[in-house]
This record gives sequence, C-alpha cells and structure tokens, in this order.
Amino acid sequence: MRIVTVAHAIPSTRITNDELLERIDAHNREALEIRQLEHLKRRARRFMQHAGTEVRYTLAEGEKAIDFGIQASTRALESAGLAPGEIDFVIYSSVNRGWLEPATAAMVQSELGIAEAASFDIVEACAGWLRAMQVAHSLIRGGTYRRGLIVNCECGLLRHQMDYRGGQEIAHRLASFTIGEAATATVVDDEVPADDFYFRIVTYGKHFDLCMVPIDTVADFTMNGSVDGRHRSLELFSRSNQLISTTVKKIIEQFRADPNLEPTSYDVGFGHAASTRASQILLRKLGVRPEIFFDTHPRYGNTVSASVPLGISLALQEGRLRRGDRVLVVIGSAGISVGFASFVF
Repeated sequence: MRIVTVAHAIPSTRITNDELLERIDAHNREALEIRQLEHLKRRARRFMQHAGTEVRYTLAEGEKAIDFGIQASTRALESAGLAPGEIDFVIYSSVNRGWLEPATAAMVQSELGIAEAASFDIVEACAGWLRAMQVAHSLIRGGTYRRGLIVNCECGLLRHQMDYRGGQEIAHRLASFTIGEAATATVVDDEVPADDFYFRIVTYGKHFDLCMVPIDTVADFTMNGSVDGRHRSLELFSRSNQLISTTVKKIIEQFRADPNLEPTSYDVGFGHAASTRASQILLRKLGVRPEIFFDTHPRYGNTVSASVPLGISLALQEGRLRRGDRVLVVIGSAGISVGFASFVF
C-alpha cells in the first residue's frame, strides 16, 4: 500500500484561548453564579496553558461540517489525479457524525459522485484514522481493492461544548477547551505492493469510561455505576488526568516491548496531539528525538481523529515530509487504545 496524498480543510473561524473564554462567559453568564463562572474560566485557562493550546478553528455561521469533509476529499482526489469513479472503497473514521446509521461514508460517496464503492465507517475515537489505515492496508494487500479514500470530518464539535451546570462539572469538561476542528482526506493505493507498513493497536477496555461522548441510551450499555449524572448526551466527558497518565504509561510499555518500533531511526513523527506537554514528555521517555515530531496542537488544538492526517497534510505543504522519509505514528485514544504505525512514505 502507498499513501498517495493527504489533504485537509479547516473551518473559517479562528478562536484564541481568550476568545473562547469570552464565549464561555457570554454563554453561561445567566446560568452560573459569578464565583462559579470565574472558577470555570480560571480552571479552563490553566488547563489550556498546560496542554499548550493556543488557537483552534470552528465553523462560522452558515458553514456545515460535511462541506469541509467533501472539500478535503475533492482536494485529495485532485492532488492524486484521480476521478471519483476510480475509488474502490471509502472509509469514514471520525467521532463526529450526523446519525448512527447508515454509514456516513455512504453519504460521502454520494456527495463525491462515486457511483459504486465499498463504503463503511470505523469508530475508534481519536485512533479512528490509524485503524482505518490498518484496515485499508489489509484490503489492498489482500487484493480486494486497488484504491481507497479515508475521510475524517471533525467539524462542528465546539457547538456542543458551551453549556455548564456548576462547578462540580468543570474537571470532567476541561478537555473540551482544547478541541479544534478539521477535516482530512487520505488517498491510498496498491502501487507499492511490497510495502513496509507496520501497525500495532492495543485496547485496554477496562478504561473505556475515562473518556466518552455518550448518547441518550448510554445507561442501557454500562454497568457497575461507571456512568452517572455527569455524563450528558453528545458532550465530551473526560477524566483527563487519569486518561493521559494511563495512556502515556501504556504507550511506553507497548513501544518498548515491540522490536518493530524502538530500534528504527525515524525522519518525522506524528501523534494524536491531544497535548503538546504530554507529547514532549512521551517523546523523552520513548527516546525519540523531539525535533522530528510534527506538532499541530498549538496551531489547531486537539483535532481528534483528524490529528495525524492533518499533521501529514501540513508537513507535506511545509516540506517537512518527503518521499522516502521513515515515519512514526503514535496514537493514544479513548478506549483506552494505544497504536503505532511505522512506514516509509
């Protein structure tokens, strides 16, 4: 399998930390007491500074999330020199979506004008793109399909992060302040049959409740009181400190134990980029040179499943990624899932 190209599209509204706090203030001024609101803003500011968040983008009035998914896909197809009909499969691998069924990939297929394709969704939180790449690799290496398109559309997320009910909720909502929005499209094909892609993804299911975006039926699918009144439908719930510390520990364990990862010298690295600080600590513990890491977080925030393909697209534009470079991908995700990919671009 070969990555032919990766393209991205970004919503038009740019929001700094100060501007986001102003929005939170205006949105909750009547619902919260002054002391609660000030406490919320102080906690939020410290959390963003600690994570290294500076700027994020969100939809402007009149913009729709799917517009950016289609825009990124169109750019990727044009860059690859492919007509829509030359795509054999479409995988949609984002957290954000408009419905539970059918597959969002089917709508993407329709909007792009792809008459026939195998179209399906993969949901694995922030590890969605990496899992989609692993599946695409199997489909292509197995000879089932020749060309595929992987789409991530993490746009419209900030619309659901503004309402607060009191100080007791703040700790579990802080991660929402670091969220940014982006759409990406990755084209893969079979032009390099003897590739050296290596994937490893491990899930530690007992930690599934550390980070969730629940829906109305959440209580019907959880046991032992792991979900309570703090979990609100379609809003990010995250025990951030426990999530990050556990994920970092698991990434280190898996990386060091895998002979296919640690001995290799890499030219450029990409990660989920949920936190610049966490990424820096992780690189140091893994023994990976920090200068090879391409960090999108300060400029775009935590763009969820779009983080790695956004980094690859930007690195291509900025000349940080070239053909023949050896690439390392490191993902830590809700689940908890930790994942790696190693390949020559």
